[in-house]
Amino acid sequence: MQEYFHTPDNYFMSHSVGCLPRRTQTDLNTEFFKSWEDGQNWTKWMPVLDKFRTGVANILGAEQSEICPQINISSALTKILYSLPEPTTKNIILLSEEDFPTIGFVFEQAKKRGYLLRFVDGNPSDIDNWEKALDHNVAIVHATHALSNTSHLLPVKEICQRAKEYEAISIIDIAQSAGVVPIDVKAWGCDFAIGTGVKFLCFGPGACFLYVASSQMTKTQPLDVGWFSHENPFEMDIHNFKYAKDAMRFFGGTPSPAPFVMANSAMAVWGEIGLEAVHSLIQKNLIAITDAVPPRFLTSPLEPAQRGGTVVITPEQREALRESFAQHAIQHDERKEGFRCSVHGYTSEDDIATLKQALNSAF
Repeated sequence: MQEYFHTPDNYFMSHSVGCLPRRTQTDLNTEFFKSWEDGQNWTKWMPVLDKFRTGVANILGAEQSEICPQINISSALTKILYSLPEPTTKNIILLSEEDFPTIGFVFEQAKKRGYLLRFVDGNPSDIDNWEKALDHNVAIVHATHALSNTSHLLPVKEICQRAKEYEAISIIDIAQSAGVVPIDVKAWGCDFAIGTGVKFLCFGPGACFLYVASSQMTKTQPLDVGWFSHENPFEMDIHNFKYAKDAMRFFGGTPSPAPFVMANSAMAVWGEIGLEAVHSLIQKNLIAITDAVPPRFLTSPLEPAQRGGTVVITPEQREALRESFAQHAIQHDERKEGFRCSVHGYTSEDDIATLKQALNSAF
């Protein structure tokens, strides 16, 4: 799989930015710059968005009509929040302190609309803790499929089912799971899903997406709109706005086509390789790494079915591992939860061997 990507040595940071597909620069030049140069611009750029929506829909198990391109997750979440009716006494947003901080930042602003925040108490991987936190005052339930700090997979299908029982809207963040494990938003029964392609999908920055369940389409009226949110963007009547009948009602104004050209390029690669093969290789590579870590130092799960694409290592004394990673030039990051090293299908055996050497030197 390495032949499809530019892969830096000892790169274990796909949880941050996925590697660049070798074909992306050529595709960007052909489908973005060349169209611009030839004066074909929007004639050639518009189909890029349709292709992106179809590709993402296939990855998520959705319909093209349920996918809306976005520039980042924060914007997508804000658009959802301000598309829902004003809260009444049913005004609780349920989330986890293990969510990525941007989620909390957006929901904190929701207090201005009359919402209140409630955090799940205890381990968010335990469905019982979600059950304890739910009641009929909960309006929105947000859950992260794969936690960025620990790589735990949450029982999102069960969380969505519980939310539905309490007539609450469910939103699932798939930033750290898309491209890593199978995703089926229909089977989950979520109302919305928000994700990015900058990580394991290798889209590059700026190509994010919003899934809107068909059942929510007529119930939502986003405040953040633009001419691409219109049923007929080219009608050009300033006095007549009608929401698009599909998820594009969440789009907004004039887009930047370049990120979506790059995303389509990456999806063409996944189409050749097959994401199922990628998922298998990720878990195979994780097993090779976790075998070299004393179990007591693992914060991420040992069981493949319970984890994303990242191993999180938390030794009792961090300095030895920090120095060993530096000596072996291991590209990783460190948070309070531990050292994060992600793998991918393109992670080479040589890189894994180097990482294992660094681990053995530290332990």
